[in-house]
Amino acid sequence: MKNIIKNIYLFSILGVIFMLNSYGCADHFKYAKFSGKEPELNITIDYISSWLHREHKQIDNRYASVVFFENIQNNNYKAKMAVTISDNLKSEASLSNLEEMVNDLVAKRLKFKDAKLLSTAKAVIFGSDAREAVFTYKAMSKFYSKDAKLMPVKERIFIFKRGDKHYLLRYENSLEEFDKYNPAFTHIVKTISIND
Repeated sequence: MKNIIKNIYLFSILGVIFMLNSYGCADHFKYAKFSGKEPELNITIDYISSWLHREHKQIDNRYASVVFFENIQNNNYKAKMAVTISDNLKSEASLSNLEEMVNDLVAKRLKFKDAKLLSTAKAVIFGSDAREAVFTYKAMSKFYSKDAKLMPVKERIFIFKRGDKHYLLRYENSLEEFDKYNPAFTHIVKTISIND
């Protein structure tokens, strides 16, 4: 009888572990650490280790960004995650508070083809108040191709302000593939560190 109870207990634990791994409660991604080379890109953050990344800095230093994207060797649509840091003092539209930043972002995104704001929420990122917004809209299915068509895309964005800088973290993917990397994005947002 003791062996039967032990076996039931063991199978129950194995079942829970299997369910956690199979239904998205466990993160199966391997991560690498990114640190900005440019002083304007003053962050350290995880990214999916199999992805590529590119840094970009505007000439007049109004913003710097890094884009992480799937390592797929074709011109089809690729999932991407990005961090953009803009200097509020140098930007064209100087937005003083978080609500103005969010309202500006929402107004710009709603100009996209078939755009819908799905949700907004409050968050805290690296000790700063943040806002999250989730959108759907249409984007081109391929890059640099005459065969490109509009396809549904989903985007999740976090925005916050620290000092005189705005930080925008975003994840964009096709609507049907969005859930594939959303858990990774959730992890990545939690790992941002600002090197003041």
